[in-house]
Amino acid sequence: MGFPPLICDAQSFSPQNAMPPLLRDRPWKISYASNENNPVAEFYIPALECAVQYDRKSGFFSSAILSKVARGIGAMLYNKGRMRLILGCQFTPEDLQAIQRGYSLRDTLIARLDADLKPPENLAHIKHFEILSWLIQTSSLDIKIAIPLTADGSPEDSQRQLEPHHIFHEKAGIFTDITGDQLAFSGSNNESLNGWETNVESFHVYCSWEDGRELERVREESLRFEQLWSNSAPNVRVFDIPEAIQKKLLRYAPATQPTWNRHAEFDTSPLPNSPHPTPAGTREESELFPQLAELHRHPGCLDFCLKSIPIKPWPHQLKILRSVAQKFHQKIIIADEVGLVKTIFLGIILRPH
Repeated sequence: MGFPPLICDAQSFSPQNAMPPLLRDRPWKISYASNENNPVAEFYIPALECAVQYDRKSGFFSSAILSKVARGIGAMLYNKGRMRLILGCQFTPEDLQAIQRGYSLRDTLIARLDADLKPPENLAHIKHFEILSWLIQTSSLDIKIAIPLTADGSPEDSQRQLEPHHIFHEKAGIFTDITGDQLAFSGSNNESLNGWETNVESFHVYCSWEDGRELERVREESLRFEQLWSNSAPNVRVFDIPEAIQKKLLRYAPATQPTWNRHAEFDTSPLPNSPHPTPAGTREESELFPQLAELHRHPGCLDFCLKSIPIKPWPHQLKILRSVAQKFHQKIIIADEVGLVKTIFLGIILRPH
């Protein structure tokens, strides 16, 4: 699905150009490190301005990691680009124990992702969330969760997944431009568990048009990504991002097209009025909740509920029902004889509440 033009600063690619810039036309360093360079301004933004496809494998799912992998992503929107993102899930010891006791892996995954998706903390974070949610809404971003498994089929310990030769030991990404040229990067993963904000970010860069070992490395990174994405990597189970988590992200989608400029990437100002702003959907729910909580007290609630059910209560049930409605929150015992539809009557009593 295409994107309408986005607002961007004068230094960025202009949608009025005949085509986006090409990866091979820009000078790329062999490596980047945050203690010597500015990876966002010098690498991510220029590469995303060229990209029509961005494949990324990063650390464990969290609000902070989502914001980090979205750095500069607004630069790609002019190209109507697509993004595929693979993240892990940082299960707690309690999560792993629940799975061992028989709790389903999918249910545990949903609960952990929901707990780790917290509100953004500054203006740069909220801008990243807006753009990510816009990409999801327009079917231009797909997210999958990869869970490495042990021999018995249970998830690996989260700390072990960061060890050498495990899938989240490295972070990696591949940019593809309109000609099919690819730029890959790979580095030690400091985007997981604790302390990634204070760690030095470093990675090496490989260009497919350089042939030789450079091309081989790009192909290797691309093959690894495709194996994970297609759920064909050994001892790894891959899930589409659960619908509940996707809906939670979509609460940040702006009503109109998002805007982007380079300066927004570095704006760590706190959000106005509230350190943790509530998405629009949640604010509306919060405003409606007091009304919903007291809805059973409305004089027309009981009658509406009785008209909306497919059965007609007996007269003695109606009498008890109205008595219970007046004294709701008190304990009651339904003691009819066997076969007198106590379960259905209980449903009728609970419906207005």
